[in-house]
Amino acid sequence: MELDMFSLSKIKYISKDSVLTGTLIVTVGIFIGSFFSYLLQFVLGRLLTVSDYGTFNALLAIANIVGVPGIVFTTSIIKISAELKAKEQYNKLTHIYWKLSWLTLLFGLSLFLIFSIFNRQLSENLNFSDTFIMIPFGVYIGLSFLMTVPFAYLQGLLKFKAYAFSNILGGIIRFGAPVILVILGFGVRGVFYGLAISFLLIYLFSTLILKKDFINYEKEKVNHIFKRILLFSLPVLLINLGMMLLNNIDIILVKRFFSESIAGYYAGTVTIGKILLFGAGTVAVVMFPQISSDCSKGVDYSKKFKNFLLLQLLLVAGGTAIFALFPRLITLVLFGSKFLPSVDMLPQFSIFVALYVLINFMIMYFLAIGKTKVYLFQLPAIAAQYLLIVLFHNSLSQVIWINIAVAAFLLAAVLLYYVYDVSHRNRSSLQAGKNN
Repeated sequence: MELDMFSLSKIKYISKDSVLTGTLIVTVGIFIGSFFSYLLQFVLGRLLTVSDYGTFNALLAIANIVGVPGIVFTTSIIKISAELKAKEQYNKLTHIYWKLSWLTLLFGLSLFLIFSIFNRQLSENLNFSDTFIMIPFGVYIGLSFLMTVPFAYLQGLLKFKAYAFSNILGGIIRFGAPVILVILGFGVRGVFYGLAISFLLIYLFSTLILKKDFINYEKEKVNHIFKRILLFSLPVLLINLGMMLLNNIDIILVKRFFSESIAGYYAGTVTIGKILLFGAGTVAVVMFPQISSDCSKGVDYSKKFKNFLLLQLLLVAGGTAIFALFPRLITLVLFGSKFLPSVDMLPQFSIFVALYVLINFMIMYFLAIGKTKVYLFQLPAIAAQYLLIVLFHNSLSQVIWINIAVAAFLLAAVLLYYVYDVSHRNRSSLQAGKNN
């Protein structure tokens, strides 16, 4: 009986723990949503030729880099919306949402025009056989920014169930629309048109969910909030650009230095390996708005952060072990025998992804507490990664080892910065106590 009472109390405690419940909800939502995203990759790996699949992933790598402003504004909007929610300023939350939606739509339209105008030049310089591929790619890029606003609000307002459900529905739509168009014979162009359609549908659905929390607002001056978003976004832009380059520059350089088939096999390795990134990376998604909210209210967040860090380490260690032990089985289940040359690279690449997840987690923590100078560590790391791959690319294994070495040094630098920051804050608190 005592054991049963203890178990019940333990379950109640865990259910109330925002670290575990929030992470669990978001992890399930992102995992299911990512399942459909990866299912799309695997289905396309079977429907498209190896060279076309390499082209598709090279364009995705470019999209990830071009999409950095969207991630930057997402991070900034999450932080601002979390702070406004903590202060119960719902009038400003509603007003800003609609203004940001129009701004992201206009920004996306400008990008579409750029890709359309320079379509032929970009296709030829990037060695794409389809000289009109940049037009559907531009549509995809343009509409992708529209999703940043509702998804940022769902995180900032700590609506993790709605965020998880939106990820699931979004994953289903992002899978179905492109596959249908590819089966109908539209090829790689159909993939990007289908993704663009899915972005529009997901935005409309997410906005419907959020409208329950909006109010009939009176227009007031919110320029100071937009100024805060921009000021916070400038260093965040460099930070996210650094993370995107660290995670995608190898794909672009492999496409440049290796044959189309080898680049396609490397794309398969990257696609499988990044399952670990999406699975373990959900901890940072939950951690960021909670630490931001506690920091803005002056609440001690150190214990909560350590709980998140422990959970992050456990997920990374478990995921890396699975990829190291069962690379062939994972590849066969996900891609089939077509991508068996990717098997040997998977354990090695999973080490790089694990390091990347930990770097991203620490950087999101620093952004949550307003420490934005971490980009100073990224700049030399990215420069080293680029130069080393350009100089040493005799094999794909060599490229991956360069990624691992650069990521390990960057993680070490970020952890040292964390130790310095904690000791500095402890000294400041001690000094403040003496003064009082």
